[in-house]
Amino acid sequence: MDMKKVKYIGAGIVILLMGIVIFQNFEKQEVYILFAKIEMPLAFMFLITFAIGMIAGWILNMLAVRKPATPKK
Repeated sequence: MDMKKVKYIGAGIVILLMGIVIFQNFEKQEVYILFAKIEMPLAFMFLITFAIGMIAGWILNMLAVRKPATPKK
């Protein structure tokens, strides 16, 4: 099994588990953002957090400096 297939399987498992958690949490919660009080379903808060984490990981991966392998002497 190549690494690309392993990444796809891992991503699929994470998305499946996230979906299960989201669909079990639709009750409303109060969220305080600085001085504002927002009431939203917990599932929506999970989705926002998941999306921010995915975007942050993607950006950090893009910014990572990859050094080429140097041949051993």
